[in-house]
Amino acid sequence: MKKLIVCVVSFCAAQAAFSAGFGLYEASARGNALGGTLVGSTRDASAVYYNPANVTETTNVSVMVGATMVGVYSDVKVDHEKQTRMNPGLFCIPHFFLTVPLPFDFAVGWGNYCENGLGTKYGDGWDLAGDTIETTMEQFTMGPTLSYKITDWWSVGAGMRISYIYFDSKKNPYADAYVPGMGNISHLSSELEGDDWSMGYVAGTSFKLPAGFSLGLVYRSPIRHDINGEFDVDGKLAGNRYARDSDASAKLNLPQSVTGGLNWDVTDDWRLGFALTWTEWSSVDNIHFNIPAANGGYVQPLRWKDVWRVGLGTEYDLFDDRITLRAGYVYDMDPSSRHYGTTMLPSGHRSIMGLGIGWRIWDTLRLDIGYNLVFMASGSRMIHTDNSALRAQGLPVEDGSYDFKTYNSRSHMLAATLSYEF
Repeated sequence: MKKLIVCVVSFCAAQAAFSAGFGLYEASARGNALGGTLVGSTRDASAVYYNPANVTETTNVSVMVGATMVGVYSDVKVDHEKQTRMNPGLFCIPHFFLTVPLPFDFAVGWGNYCENGLGTKYGDGWDLAGDTIETTMEQFTMGPTLSYKITDWWSVGAGMRISYIYFDSKKNPYADAYVPGMGNISHLSSELEGDDWSMGYVAGTSFKLPAGFSLGLVYRSPIRHDINGEFDVDGKLAGNRYARDSDASAKLNLPQSVTGGLNWDVTDDWRLGFALTWTEWSSVDNIHFNIPAANGGYVQPLRWKDVWRVGLGTEYDLFDDRITLRAGYVYDMDPSSRHYGTTMLPSGHRSIMGLGIGWRIWDTLRLDIGYNLVFMASGSRMIHTDNSALRAQGLPVEDGSYDFKTYNSRSHMLAATLSYEF
């Protein structure tokens, strides 16, 4: 597999479900429907993701497996001219959790889930094919957690986050000209592809308060990815194929974040939740692509800023807990800069509405279904194409600056999770 340094350029998977930056938060059908408001109290094995301290809430060996299907699309304009729609198709964000209670108030867990991702695709002939025509970034997190109930009302937990990231980005720079000493060159394309493994950690705590309230706090560390890969160029030169492969490398820091949450058991059947997340996207200031064969490569400026994500959720049990109805709302701020950017990501703040239903098939088996509709506000940014890596190889490709606008942006997410307690 080719390794790409650019992986990070797209930045950022499952493909981004139009979340802020390239973050993904779709860890369970129940959590999706409730807007991620399971930080103070989770009550199932997805606590491995939402707050490892809440793994102590599970009293039996518990398994959860499921996925979120995501379909995204957006209308786009370049310099006020309408372009082909951005429509990368359907993507799948899987999740798996296992929790096991241990003696002396300890509990362990394991999780496989996605925290970051990106997927964009544009049709033939669009005006910014020199920036990207198709980008895929997939990031998967896996790892163990350990939790301990210090008292009946206070729990703590921590775990490893083993991160795998894969990236592939294709461009069609405009280069159809006569090059002195080389001849006519046309149909030029370039590709960056690669992967990397790295590691971070997560730590959380939760408190059971009077009157049915629960309070939680979670910290996720930054994860540094050092990506080594290849930069491939392909085209036609004087009627013959032109191809070059170059080593490439880049560094990407997935940002740290802090999430606080409050849950309230209003009655035995009715629950409310609130979650607030701060993410240090300002740590993603730029990406330096090191391409030794191309005069050192180039820098992709981003100038992102720190942002907040707020979620509200509620669920209500019917028929002795056999059926549970859910609803939620999330407001997700866009960290991107108006003056710098890439067409690998749409711009604009997100509003996410969720609905869900849970069916306890047996006392030990539950099926959760969740649906989310994402509305992304219209937004624009300046795109500065940098083809210095191609010019260093003698190719007549020019840079440019363009106004890139996204509008009528939507994302549909349908999730299903099957849970079993032994």
